[in-house]
Amino acid sequence: MGSSIILKLLNVTHYYRNKKSKKWYQPFGYDAEDIELNNINLHIYQGEALGIIGEVDSSKSLIGRLLSGEIKPDKGKVVSKKDIFFADIEDKNLQSRTVNDYVKHAITLFPYKIEAHKVDQIIKFAHLQDDMDKRIKDLSNEAYARLLFTLARTSRASIIIMNQILTHLDDEYFDKLISFTHEYIENNLTVVMIDDYVERISKASNYIAWVSHGQLRMEGSLRQVLPVYNEHEKDRQSLKSDEERANFDVDWKKSRTRMPELTYNFKRTERYNHAQPPVALVRFWTLCIAFVLGLVLMALFMFNNIGKIEIGKNEDQASIQNQHKDPYEEKLAYGIVLDKSIQLESMTNNKNIDAERYAFMTITGENTKSYRVTVDNKNYKVSKNKLRYFDPASLFEEHSASALAPYMHKNYSNYNEFFNSHLHKKHSKVTDSLVPEEGKDDRFVVPIVQQPISMLFNDQNNLIGFTIPIKDKKALKNKYDIDGDFWITKSGEGYFIADLKNKKWIYIEL
Repeated sequence: MGSSIILKLLNVTHYYRNKKSKKWYQPFGYDAEDIELNNINLHIYQGEALGIIGEVDSSKSLIGRLLSGEIKPDKGKVVSKKDIFFADIEDKNLQSRTVNDYVKHAITLFPYKIEAHKVDQIIKFAHLQDDMDKRIKDLSNEAYARLLFTLARTSRASIIIMNQILTHLDDEYFDKLISFTHEYIENNLTVVMIDDYVERISKASNYIAWVSHGQLRMEGSLRQVLPVYNEHEKDRQSLKSDEERANFDVDWKKSRTRMPELTYNFKRTERYNHAQPPVALVRFWTLCIAFVLGLVLMALFMFNNIGKIEIGKNEDQASIQNQHKDPYEEKLAYGIVLDKSIQLESMTNNKNIDAERYAFMTITGENTKSYRVTVDNKNYKVSKNKLRYFDPASLFEEHSASALAPYMHKNYSNYNEFFNSHLHKKHSKVTDSLVPEEGKDDRFVVPIVQQPISMLFNDQNNLIGFTIPIKDKKALKNKYDIDGDFWITKSGEGYFIADLKNKKWIYIEL
């Protein structure tokens, strides 16, 4: 798998549409249960065959449509750096074109010029030469899946996304699909497969993302995710009564229905007319607010002899003016604190917060002097010289964990699978398992009891990595020809970062 991220979902939230009855007392008609996807973050790399799995109605198909750009998220954004071919079995009933016309139209969208005779070749490869004049909507799902797979492989797109295609392919074409995904991986191209057929997903993918209750529940290699998912599904399938099914995974259901921050719901009224509150309610609150403001202004004039109201220039006004002079450019990268401690300056009315050495920051913007970082969905700014910049999309050397093991403390290298099994879990759950030595509630860096290892937490307060002592610093530098005191290498699903000045490894798994 390459080190370049070419497709991203960043804090994506999406709502159900066409509500039959809106509740006037909810913010613009939305209940918490109307969230279909909640705060999804997903990074897709070059040279990756990603399988997206989950129970029925887990909204995994919606992720495919968001990744392809077919629909836009209500919150967050989708970033794509390459051309995409999207094949969705659910589109079949929307197509009234004949097979021949459908293929002619499809090849015009390919990123390269294609000869007209290619149409016949595509139809023949899909074994549809006897159905050229049949409407797409009249094809069987198996025939349509063959056609979409054939178009996908012919498109040569940098990213191919397939929704429920694997389920409908016969064994012959599934074998062809496996060969195709291997070829894409070898050529550093990307395939995303969304399907209910988990056994086939496991044969065609090299990385898995598990979606549950509208959230990304777990992601990682096949051996990391599939055993946990299969055990979960075994438990779920064993349930007999409606009450048991209703109570199963109750924590995840509660998490799924957590409303995103209210401020965004107010902004959304500019985009969706159906989300506006009743006119009568707006008028009522407008009159109330106007009345209260009138009383406040009257009181100010009464206590000011000349009627002059002086309003000091607050920090928010100064911040807004500075942003106009030196605006932040949107980006996604990361930063690591290497000083003993730094302060993050709030960009709103929140308190400034301190971040100690090795705190891991998510950078969402930059201007000429500072980075904008996000912590717990709040924005802060910090001078650029306070963070060591880290962009996972950069090209790094790749070395296995076993190759680096002689240069790190054995407490981690001998048990790295145990420690890494806790990654991406919430702060509270991790600190119950990996008991902290002290500072259990510290936000960014928490040392583990009787271990030379500390836990690192990201902007969403999930475990993102560890710090481990470096052994034999001189031999490490000689082995890998390291110049300077900072070195980054890709390793499996994560990154090892060597802070040679302080003799610490930082392991990060995004």
